[in-house]
Amino acid sequence: MAEVRLKNLSKFFGNVMAVDNVDLTVKDGEFLTLVGPSGCGKSTTLRLIAGLEKITEGNIFIDDKLINELPPHKRNISMVFQSYALFPHMSVEANIGFGLKIKKLSRDNKKKKIGWALKLLRLEGLENRLPRELSGGQRQRVALGRALVLEPDVLLLDEPLSNLDAKLRLRMRTELKRLHKKVKTTIIYVTHDQAEAMTLSDRLAVIKDGKILQLGTPKEVYEEPKDLFTAGFIGSPTMNFLPGEIVPLVKDENIMVGVRPEELKLSSKELPNSIRGKSSVTESLGSDNYLYVEVSDTLVSVRLKPEEKVGEGEEIWLFFDERKVHKFDKNTGKRI
Repeated sequence: MAEVRLKNLSKFFGNVMAVDNVDLTVKDGEFLTLVGPSGCGKSTTLRLIAGLEKITEGNIFIDDKLINELPPHKRNISMVFQSYALFPHMSVEANIGFGLKIKKLSRDNKKKKIGWALKLLRLEGLENRLPRELSGGQRQRVALGRALVLEPDVLLLDEPLSNLDAKLRLRMRTELKRLHKKVKTTIIYVTHDQAEAMTLSDRLAVIKDGKILQLGTPKEVYEEPKDLFTAGFIGSPTMNFLPGEIVPLVKDENIMVGVRPEELKLSSKELPNSIRGKSSVTESLGSDNYLYVEVSDTLVSVRLKPEEKVGEGEEIWLFFDERKVHKFDKNTGKRI
């Protein structure tokens, strides 16, 4: 395990800035996720840490050791890619043990390490299978095993679940949480899926245009987003945004009001500080149902209680607890 520190880290590709003056400390043994839309610089940051891209400006430290000029194989970092990058002609056992070839280990010690990984990742009995004979989740676990047998100080995971179907992604999220509790390795995880970031992370860093907009626990980022982008990116369905001039509690055209779907309540009659709207469609997600309401020119989502039934085109009123309202400056996007 190790602490990772990024200090004023930047990366240019020609005139394009992919990583913009990033300062970040990943604690020893922490599971930290870099989350943001495609092209925001999160994967580039991971590749800079791994040594697969050359730093333009700034420094990277593992514990107190500067690693800028160290080649990838001397950083004691393992990386799992989105594509898994397994050798198609090698068995599960051979794939997992491939990286151990450069370490001068006895045959028994090597076999012991591979056996440990097979047991940890529930791959026992599959030792002689080729990658094409495995499911997507099994291939993912083989890639993780190949990384873990090297006993890295830091494990880097670059969108490792994005090639899996929805059901398998949920299962693998559970597997990753279980794995981290067992091995306690420092993990830096990259994803554009905010649900993954929220469920897996000790802390997460929201990235946009190469900059970290907010760093905190999933609860902190969800409940107290620092800007409009973070507020809209984290949460599913996303936060509702209403112009301040149509919100009775605000009445300020320079303010954008944000409120989560679960914080909105419905009424069939007008109440103090309520907003009038017209029901549109209901979306069922199994355990949760959401109603979409037309308010002025905005479509607002509301999480319904199990007993609530609303027909299409009904006039209804929305109200909410003022303490649950998020206010943002329209011009700067910053939280007020």
